[in-house]
Amino acid sequence: MEAKQKWYNNYIVGYLLILFPPLGLYGVYKSDIISQKWKNVTYAALAFAIIGGILLYSI
Repeated sequence: MEAKQKWYNNYIVGYLLILFPPLGLYGVYKSDIISQKWKNVTYAALAFAIIGGILLYSI
């Protein structure tokens, strides 16, 4: 019997998850399909958006 594939390891779902935080961040973190380079780019973009938002609204 073949093991059922996890929802976050689907190829298309894996890349669409990047667009839907916070569920998307969990899926990106757990996914075996998305390469480490794209995971790092996603995390950096989120950090940049958060820091930019903080700076924008604190001025």
